[in-house]
Amino acid sequence: MKQLQLVAFIAAGAFLISCETTNQNAGVGNQEQKRLAQIQRQQQEASQYDESEVNLWNAQVDILDRGTNPAIRY
Repeated sequence: MKQLQLVAFIAAGAFLISCETTNQNAGVGNQEQKRLAQIQRQQQEASQYDESEVNLWNAQVDILDRGTNPAIRY
């Protein structure tokens, strides 16, 4: 009889533990939301051009438009 009670107790404990773990995995946790928000911020920052990069690009375009003589106005 004690063996049957022990098996039933272990089965009930396993059932309760399995129910708890599935509830935790069902929703998105706070850590996951923070991680996704950080990834989105990094992607937005990477997609925006730095002002120095824009200035360098514009200077290169000016050189190509004018040739090698900066005194020539276009």
